[in-house]
Amino acid sequence: MAIEISSPSSDVVAARILVVDDNPGTAETLARAVSRISPNLQVIAADGAKTALKQLDGEAVDLVITDMMMPDMNGLELIERLRKQSQGNQLYSILITAYEVPGLRESARRMKVNDVLIKPFPPEKICEIVRRALERTQPVPALTAPSAALEPSRPIAHLLVADDNPSNISLLMRYLQTESYRITTASNGTETLEKLRAEPPDLLLLDVNMPEMDGFQVLEKMRADPALQHIPVIIVTAARLDPVDMQYALNMGADDYITKPFDRRELMARIRTRLRVKQAEDVLRRRSQYLDFLLETERMLAQPGSEEDRLASLLRRLSETLQAQCGYLWAKINDKIIFRAFLTNQTAPVSAPPPQVFSILEKFQQQPEGWFVEDVRKVTDCIFPPNDSVRSMAAVPLINQSGLLLVLSEQPGCFDQQAFSLLQSVAYMVSLVITCEKSDLL
Repeated sequence: MAIEISSPSSDVVAARILVVDDNPGTAETLARAVSRISPNLQVIAADGAKTALKQLDGEAVDLVITDMMMPDMNGLELIERLRKQSQGNQLYSILITAYEVPGLRESARRMKVNDVLIKPFPPEKICEIVRRALERTQPVPALTAPSAALEPSRPIAHLLVADDNPSNISLLMRYLQTESYRITTASNGTETLEKLRAEPPDLLLLDVNMPEMDGFQVLEKMRADPALQHIPVIIVTAARLDPVDMQYALNMGADDYITKPFDRRELMARIRTRLRVKQAEDVLRRRSQYLDFLLETERMLAQPGSEEDRLASLLRRLSETLQAQCGYLWAKINDKIIFRAFLTNQTAPVSAPPPQVFSILEKFQQQPEGWFVEDVRKVTDCIFPPNDSVRSMAAVPLINQSGLLLVLSEQPGCFDQQAFSLLQSVAYMVSLVITCEKSDLL
């Protein structure tokens, strides 16, 4: 497979970018993400090194993103070949790999590879690397921003401000709203805990001196609650705390502190830092959660009982793990049809798949690895109507079967590359079970 994901919208070509991965879905996903950086980029995706070289036909590229382990030629070899045909132009190279192989980084350094990334990583990370590389090597006017409709959905950080002084809250609100954060407030310790549990924020700005329950007590209860203990907390205090008190707060799990009156730039820098750390921790936590779920999937599919019960339980747990409102499993094997559904807002069983399932089956002819959509309302040919409650979706075909595994959410941006990879793995495991036990299917 060699696909030109995007062509320049005008005669101006800012850069030619090549994305190579032996997983066609990964190559296309990364290429589409990179193409959103500018309409003046030419982005080519290929599922192998030899395919990529054949597609280029001796022409140079400005930047290459390549997987390390590929069957026909590894990533380092491909980078070396591309340098030879770059005709003296500087080639920016990004090597991606699923494993931290000993010595790989040193080999990449000797070959002057610019960046090495370990999978999985959010597409936004590689887009930022590409953007910085292009800004250093390409004319700025050519790298115009893409239209807003093409921007990926990015969740707005939710901050909870807890302070009993309305003037302090008003001041913080003015500062924070310039950064487009979503903000909720609380005026005492009890209300703070209630709002934390009702809708956990991405970060808590916590005053120490509050009625009913002070900041230290709130922090202590947060760190004892598994649902809240991962939320970063910045202590905000009117006067510099005694070193003993500050050590006490940090020992209890406060992530940072700042004293009033505070410098706006310092406050915003501390908030951004803590949000970046939380984002990285969330990725690791989700990765661990997904690995645990795959182990659970193996156990669920192997346990005794009817196929109907096992698939229904698996679909329910999958939907809960991915925070999806709906999950569907549909398969046709010979003359037998299997259909399972899980809907969080519906207790009665669903007897038939939604009509969109059959439209999705047709789309698998063009995208056999499946796909996920961050916001269906930004996709012109989406199978879900604009007035539908569905906002994001992920769909994967069952291997060697006429069927699919589908999850839907009412929230945009609910599914990312990690969630999509999990769905692919689960679909593969379900396919094996169905193939091995089709004689026992209902």
